[in-house]
Amino acid sequence: MTANSQRYSVLLENVFSLIDKKVDAKSREHIHTFGRHFFKNISLDDLENRNDSDLYGATLSLWNTFSNFDASSPHVRVFNPEIEKHGWKSSHTIVELILRDVPFLVDSVRMALNRLGITAHMLIHSPMNIERDDNNKLVSFLDANQTSNLRQTVVFIEVDRQTSKADLEQLTSELHSTIDEVSLAVADWQPMLDKLKAITGQVSKAKKLPVDKSHKDTVLRFLDWLSDHNFTLMGYRYYSVSAIEGDHQWTPDNDSSLGLMKNSISDKPRLLSNLPATAREEALSQRLLLLTKTNSRSRVHRPAYMDYVGIKEFNSNGQVTGEHRFLGLYSASFYNSSTKDIPLLSDKIRRICELSQFDPDTHAFKAFNNIVETYPRDELLQTPEEEMAEIIRGIFQMQERGITRLFVRKDTFGRFFSCMVYVPRERYNTQLRKETQALLKRSLNASGEVEFTTFFSESVYARTHYIARVEDNNAELDVKDIEQNIIELTKTWNDRLSSALSSAYGEAKAKMLERNYLNAFSPSYTEQNLPSAALVDIEKLEQLTPEENLGMLFYRPQEEQSDSQVVKLKLFHLFEPIHLSDVLPILENFGLRVIDESPYKIQCADGKLKWVMDFTMLHKSGNDLDMVKAQQLFQDAFAKVWYNDLEDDGFNRLVLSAELTGRNVTILRAFAKYMRQTGSSFSRDYIANTLSNYPHIAEMLISYFELIFNPGRKPSKKRQQTLQDKITEALDQVSNLDDDRIIRRYLDMINATLRTNFYQPAEDGSDKPYVSFKLLPELIPEMPLPLPKFEIFVYSPKIEGVHLRGGRVARGGLRWSDRQEDFRTEILGLVKAQQVKNTVIVPVGAKGGFVCKQLPAGASRQEIFEEGKACYRTFIRSLLDITDNIVDGKIVPPKNVVRLDEDDPYLVVAADKGTATFSDIANGISEEYNFWLGDAFASGGSIGYDHKKMGITARGAWESVKRHFREIGIDCQTTDFTCVGVGDMGGDVFGNGMLLSEHTRLIVAFNHMHIFFDPDPDAAKSYKERQRLFENPSLTWDDYDKSLISKGGGVFSRAAKSITLTPEMKTWLGTRQNSMTPTELIHNCLKMPVDLIWNGGIGTYVKSKKESHSDVGDRANDALRVNGCDLKAKIIGEGGNLGATQLGRMEFAANGGRVNTDFIDNVGGVDCSDNEVNIKILLNALVSNGDLTVKQRNNLLYDMTDDVAKIVLQDCYRQTQTISVTEMTGVSSLKEQLRFIHGLERDGALNRELEFIPNDDEISDRAVQNRGLTRPELSVVTAYGKMVLKDQLNIPALTDNPYHGKLLISAFPPVLRERFAEQMQQHPLRAEIIATKLTNNMVNDMGANFVYRMQEETGADIVEITNAYSIVKGVFSIGQLWQDIEGLDNKVDAKVQLAMLESARRLMRRGTRWYIRHGDNCNDIQQCIEKYQPAVNDLCENLSNYLVKQEISQLEKATQNWMEKGVPQDIAARVAAFSNLFSALDLTQVVEQGSHSIDVVGRLYYQLGSTLELHWFLEQINNQPVGNHWQALARASYREELDWQQRSIVATLLAGSSKSKDADAILDNWMQNNEALLKRWYHMMSEFKTSSSHDFAKFSVALRELMLLSMKSNQ
Repeated sequence: MTANSQRYSVLLENVFSLIDKKVDAKSREHIHTFGRHFFKNISLDDLENRNDSDLYGATLSLWNTFSNFDASSPHVRVFNPEIEKHGWKSSHTIVELILRDVPFLVDSVRMALNRLGITAHMLIHSPMNIERDDNNKLVSFLDANQTSNLRQTVVFIEVDRQTSKADLEQLTSELHSTIDEVSLAVADWQPMLDKLKAITGQVSKAKKLPVDKSHKDTVLRFLDWLSDHNFTLMGYRYYSVSAIEGDHQWTPDNDSSLGLMKNSISDKPRLLSNLPATAREEALSQRLLLLTKTNSRSRVHRPAYMDYVGIKEFNSNGQVTGEHRFLGLYSASFYNSSTKDIPLLSDKIRRICELSQFDPDTHAFKAFNNIVETYPRDELLQTPEEEMAEIIRGIFQMQERGITRLFVRKDTFGRFFSCMVYVPRERYNTQLRKETQALLKRSLNASGEVEFTTFFSESVYARTHYIARVEDNNAELDVKDIEQNIIELTKTWNDRLSSALSSAYGEAKAKMLERNYLNAFSPSYTEQNLPSAALVDIEKLEQLTPEENLGMLFYRPQEEQSDSQVVKLKLFHLFEPIHLSDVLPILENFGLRVIDESPYKIQCADGKLKWVMDFTMLHKSGNDLDMVKAQQLFQDAFAKVWYNDLEDDGFNRLVLSAELTGRNVTILRAFAKYMRQTGSSFSRDYIANTLSNYPHIAEMLISYFELIFNPGRKPSKKRQQTLQDKITEALDQVSNLDDDRIIRRYLDMINATLRTNFYQPAEDGSDKPYVSFKLLPELIPEMPLPLPKFEIFVYSPKIEGVHLRGGRVARGGLRWSDRQEDFRTEILGLVKAQQVKNTVIVPVGAKGGFVCKQLPAGASRQEIFEEGKACYRTFIRSLLDITDNIVDGKIVPPKNVVRLDEDDPYLVVAADKGTATFSDIANGISEEYNFWLGDAFASGGSIGYDHKKMGITARGAWESVKRHFREIGIDCQTTDFTCVGVGDMGGDVFGNGMLLSEHTRLIVAFNHMHIFFDPDPDAAKSYKERQRLFENPSLTWDDYDKSLISKGGGVFSRAAKSITLTPEMKTWLGTRQNSMTPTELIHNCLKMPVDLIWNGGIGTYVKSKKESHSDVGDRANDALRVNGCDLKAKIIGEGGNLGATQLGRMEFAANGGRVNTDFIDNVGGVDCSDNEVNIKILLNALVSNGDLTVKQRNNLLYDMTDDVAKIVLQDCYRQTQTISVTEMTGVSSLKEQLRFIHGLERDGALNRELEFIPNDDEISDRAVQNRGLTRPELSVVTAYGKMVLKDQLNIPALTDNPYHGKLLISAFPPVLRERFAEQMQQHPLRAEIIATKLTNNMVNDMGANFVYRMQEETGADIVEITNAYSIVKGVFSIGQLWQDIEGLDNKVDAKVQLAMLESARRLMRRGTRWYIRHGDNCNDIQQCIEKYQPAVNDLCENLSNYLVKQEISQLEKATQNWMEKGVPQDIAARVAAFSNLFSALDLTQVVEQGSHSIDVVGRLYYQLGSTLELHWFLEQINNQPVGNHWQALARASYREELDWQQRSIVATLLAGSSKSKDADAILDNWMQNNEALLKRWYHMMSEFKTSSSHDFAKFSVALRELMLLSMKSNQ
């Protein structure tokens, strides 16, 4: 306060400083004093935001007038000060008043401003005692205690800015008028008082008055009381009263007028007949006083209607002869003093109380008296006693009953009605008062606003006194009618609600609801809502529970027409309001624009807080709403959106515009989501807008979908086609091309749908909260490649997912994806990899993935995990919902699902990223559905094979690693090697992998947290430490025993800003840098010259230099990633997926690195899972049949763990082996591989670009550079070869063949083969297992293109080729030989092994070709093997007896060559004799056709070949280079022709010598008999020998000569 005072004092002091500075010395003192007086009483608040210059200007403006003010007339100035005109400014209009100081001035001026509706912002009133000279010039200021005859006042007012001249003039005029009236009243006050006293004296002295002494004394006391400052006198006039014919007249004595009466001079007499009868009676009555109110408001002192005091004069006959009329206002004492102190009034009250006839000592009397005492004084004074007594009696009778009453009194002079209204106090409010005013104005025909005064006391009533001024109050009134209307007005909203509750619920329940809700609704609610509406709201509020905490009412207000766009929505909620920001987007998506919102808080008596949110909206559906339909549709859909059972997006506009249920809208939304996932460029909102623009088409699409898939409707192709035609016709009206494309795509997707669970109810009969659609992608245009065979799309507000399958029997993991926008793209890439990975197992590739769309914000890891599990359950159920089951060997379709495809019961899933621990959940749901696969549905569950415990994925990949090392001459199981690893020991693949060789020297390893660096590890010690970490998965690299890390190494955090490099680290890294960031360090570690990079983590770390990081699609590892050409490692082992891009692998391999692909290396996991599924299917059937108990089954599964692992590892071993054998052939196989690739492309089985297979030009360049396909490329080709072949082999002609059927038995572990071989024949996947095993055998043995090549060369079908291959393999015992060669691992050079296997592959290829052309009917494969095998066995034992010495020497030399490379003699001899053994096939048929034994036929055959130099000629054919495919075919045909002619000649010779057993003799005899023909043949051979190169024509001619020799020769 002190600070403020000081600041404001400074402001005023600045003003006075300006006066001192700017005003001349002569006036300075007076102006200074004037300013002090002027500002003396100013409020400190009024000085806020003012400046000294403006205050200085205002002071001088007043002073300039005041200094020479002539008091003969007041100074009134109203102006807007401006700097230019006045030297100061103000934002308000300024009023300056200077005049003689008089009472009532300030009050009267304020009243004048109020009458004009002008606000005073500041008012300074400063009376001053002064002295002036005769010229009115100020002489001096006097102090307050000095007497002065001259007291003048200065008034300074700031009012609302008046901008127009008329407004300024009006205000000026009003102020002059007011000052004049104040001056009049004040000037004549003393004369009027004297007059009043004189008249009082006359009354006192009057001897003859028509009243008794008591009345006279009362009047005299009253008049004395008035004179004693209890009545503010404002006007006086005397009226003489005279009788005229039939009337009386009041004639004014204008000369007697005082005060304000001087302003109303009129000579016109007033006739009594013009007054109402009551007034006439009162005017002529013998009562001395006339007491009433005038019709004029006072403009002086206070704005009340002036009081009228008339004092009559009487003649001796008691007749009225005159009236002294005084006007003024009763002073405050009249209203505030006790009635006992007011003469006349106290007597009147006493008489009224006497009229009550109550005993003065009773409570009733006191109560009656209290009513009178507190009654309005004006009313008591003006109302006749009898009438007043009647009114008081009526008030008394009300007691405290809380009823409403109206008491009306007519003014005696007919000028107003006095209405006293009593209402219960709790019902009184401003609104009731206003409504009562309006009612009385109408009912009483009041001429102006009805005035009111309200009085409150301890009573239960509020009393309001209304004055209704009228032209004439003589009209007849029905007071009861008015009273009843007031009662209706006083009925509160709660009263009406009580009535409504009673009508709706009956008394008992109504009372209960009343207690809870009667005072619960806020004034804002009751103002906007009728009680009938509240009745509905209460019903909705009563239905709310903490679980179902939303009620709603969607309706059109009664005031709106049916075509109106205005609709309303009420939402009901417990505990807290629903915020507009939460609701507005939802309503907008329903096509509703909110134009008003009112939240109402409902505080119930039981303590519960409830809320009603009232929205007024415009619907934008474009058509008139059928509210009966719309209400149900909207409320159902809105509730589902609110509870997250329906998505909140633009598709919801179709609920109102197309009159679709929220669930039907889900169909369109789901297809839109699928459209987006398949790569559509249109956003979800754009698609929604398109359908909203064409609601009739949207409705037809739903009808079309329902017509096809609703099992409750009778199928009708005709109706479907008709509706499809209608949709197509409607599309012709769609002008926008994008809209047309979107709607047509909807039609395509519906037509591509095969099944859906949309019409399949949940167990409780409700709609399922998710939808699944099975689709045929090939029917949908512009789908991204590759196209899966089948696809299931799953949609719900909480989850979306997709399951892609490459065929009917397919398997693959389900991934918890985090790529909400393009998870299908992710899954499509994975299923492509899965397709090639699954070539080794029965099912083709499949992959599924889902995203959780409502992960709780800010949730803990566990909460997120639980939500993931819930979404996984939904995903599994959605898949099983539309999958066929098998019960008792028969297909059972899913209930309430329309199937547009064939039986499809095989659905197998597995764990993947994010779902590693979910398999038991899936199997539990499988059991819940009674699915035929049982717990074989999802591999990796608690009852099954634990991949990490088995280490199967790592062990499978390690087979690739071992092969890589072996083929560069290292046995990694016995020789130390260096390694860089991706992962940590807690991981399955990394941890197991780093424990598979005790000779692993792990130099560097990293995961997302740490970098481990051990420059010179001790293999044995580090192995044990890694084992310790592995056995406790909670341990990290940071827990590694640092004492075991070699000098210069350590464990570093990836969160570090930089890592200091030790000399040892620099040596490995090949850098001079002193430090690196963790990211740089990892990047450079990947380029270290180690033996092996082992990937057991997540992420893509190798790419090609042709690829950008964005092409890779693994942004998290962009900074770590290296190019394949920059890798210095020798080998990459891909235990994890996607560790390198395919182009990165190819680049690494092209630079000499050894790498396969991830789907080759880590196939062990999926292989193990497939074995588990197949075994479980077999064992579950046995359990069902009672042959096994569940416990026995589980024990058996556990016991077979090692056997399953052996099967899996053998698959892994063999698959990498076939790649190596093919790789070894190098560029020589390039052309036939290219033809195979072309064939796959022609059949649509391979997208070359997608798989990064080089184009023809690149392959041509490689041929020139003598480079074949790299291992990564061969991996892809091998996988596609198996994929295609598996489909071709799965035909009854092969799978039902008993010989091939043995593959079924061998597919299972030995214990099952022994115990359940017979039951295996009933295995549901019997054919698929056989086809898979056969495929793997053929491709692993013969290479990926074997069958294709055979078909091209022979034209044989798949059955002939397969059976021929099987026969030849059996005839030559290749299977055993192959195992024997594999047994030489790490005993002989791997290249030697591969060369032997390639030789075996050539023998089988040649033998298969022979058998296709010359073999017997080969359906009985075993019989055919038994037919030809004896010849092979004989040749193996007796070949030296059949060959000439030179050939024997060559054979021994070849055998010796193999033996020198470490090959055991038996194997070496067998491989060396392959070319000779091939002839066993021909020999068998020759023996069969003739009568000679094998020893005769064999010796003759080989001796003839040597003699005719046919063996040499065969070498020339084999060595003949080929330039194209046709030349290759020609060369093959020459070989076959040569063999055939040799066989023909032998057969001819034997036929002519049936009795001879001497082969040499038979040959010699033939030679002698055909010298001429032989001479020509030998000449032909000499021609060949004279040149080093030959063309194909020479071979053709030579073979023709050989044929002629065969035909013409004599035996």
